[in-house]
Amino acid sequence: MVIFAVVRSLALFAFVIVPGVRVQLRVWERVAQAIPDPMLRAQALDSLQRKASNAEAAAVFSTVAPRRGRGDVVALLVALQVLTDFLDTVSETAVPDPLRNSAALHAALVDAVQPGTGSAMYYRHHPQRDDGGYVAQLVECCQRGVQALPAREAIRPFVVRAARRCGAGQSYTHEAIHRGPGRLVAWASVLVRGTDYRWWEAAAGASSSVAVHALVAAAADPRMTPEEAERVDATYYLGVGCLTVLLDNLVDREADATDGAHSYLDYYGCAAEAASRLAAIVELAGEATRSLRGRRRHEVILAGVLGFYLSAPGVRTDYARLIRTRVLERAGPAVWPILLMMRARRRFGT
Repeated sequence: MVIFAVVRSLALFAFVIVPGVRVQLRVWERVAQAIPDPMLRAQALDSLQRKASNAEAAAVFSTVAPRRGRGDVVALLVALQVLTDFLDTVSETAVPDPLRNSAALHAALVDAVQPGTGSAMYYRHHPQRDDGGYVAQLVECCQRGVQALPAREAIRPFVVRAARRCGAGQSYTHEAIHRGPGRLVAWASVLVRGTDYRWWEAAAGASSSVAVHALVAAAADPRMTPEEAERVDATYYLGVGCLTVLLDNLVDREADATDGAHSYLDYYGCAAEAASRLAAIVELAGEATRSLRGRRRHEVILAGVLGFYLSAPGVRTDYARLIRTRVLERAGPAVWPILLMMRARRRFGT
């Protein structure tokens, strides 16, 4: 039963993965402290501190990797997430042109999953600030990790596509804030063809990095094939990725409204419609995970995504209450051990 897989995965997360993540975060903190530009240094250190839980969440994907070499997969996943979080912060705040910085994010993610390319694409898009090679070191760490994956060739076209899609999604999302959603709609209308998703749901999933994480973790298994890699990409970018972004928007809804940030939830007519759709997406994502080899581990990851976000204080607002209830109803009992553990960790800071 999936509930037993959840309990095993919680133990693995608490006693193996989290300690490994914290070691990696300390490594990147030391690198960030050497950034010459004081604003970039402050942003890098702040991102590492505030978004440490993002790195832990990304490292959960290492549960699909074989035990041997799992530590290397954790290091790769953490580096990818630290890179994504830092560049997302810089895209929003470092200079007056967030669109240019979104292009830099796009370039860095693509660099990171292509061994041998270096970080030239990033610095060509973003040459004006002295980060002391911080991004270059993150990119090169990711490249070494990808190069070491036994099934790197099986995932190569799909992980590059996923990185490009994530970067494009981030760029169009930032553009929507400043210039309106016209190009976001046009781009997402192509993604949504032949699916059961609405355009903004497909766009939300595309802007998430979880498909990249899932693919690199799955490539630690030498049995991975291109056909399976394509299924992993589709499962995580549409279903699981969509839920991560929509639920993140739900958690941050009040703060986003104050800051004028873009929220994919705003495209729903009301909370009841959002609740109905998110519950349906949980069902679609569950069906997709059950089609993958090692389905129990993927089901646990889906339950982990739901438990991570639904344990946050931001889901206790009047707007969020119905959404939370409907999603939990559709998710089933497997989500509850994760939700309770995450709630305890948030409360006690463990």
